[in-house]
Amino acid sequence: MLTVTQRIRVEWAHCDPAGIIFNPHYYIWMDSGTHALLRAAGFDLVGQTYSDKLFLGCPLVASNMAFSKPLYFGDITVCSSRVESFGNKSFMVAHEFRQGDNLTPVASGNEVRVWGYADADDPAKLLARAMPEEVRAMLSVEKTVNVTV
Repeated sequence: MLTVTQRIRVEWAHCDPAGIIFNPHYYIWMDSGTHALLRAAGFDLVGQTYSDKLFLGCPLVASNMAFSKPLYFGDITVCSSRVESFGNKSFMVAHEFRQGDNLTPVASGNEVRVWGYADADDPAKLLARAMPEEVRAMLSVEKTVNVTV
């Protein structure tokens, strides 16, 4: 599967007063990883939402994290994101966070997302549809892309 990696420096704003990472930042980085994954695959998520007024993107329906080692102010972590599995109308993205030269595991998590559309008759209602086959194929390529900016 296509994998994206990004190096992230833990800044003071990511930390509690003791200089230890405040865990919700991992969820922000997982979201960023999912969007980077779609971009690296060649899918223009934002452009699609503008061209198809009913397309609502890939709403998050579930997520979880497990932590094995804390990160501290100044640490560098590498987040790797890839689609772990495809469902009928959903897909699961796995994220792994590693730290240091030996890339010690520090945390892992996943997100379950749906291919979201607004109901044409009731735009306030969210519908999940099957991800287009061409997007599945784009995400299934065996390649790793570093998206660090």
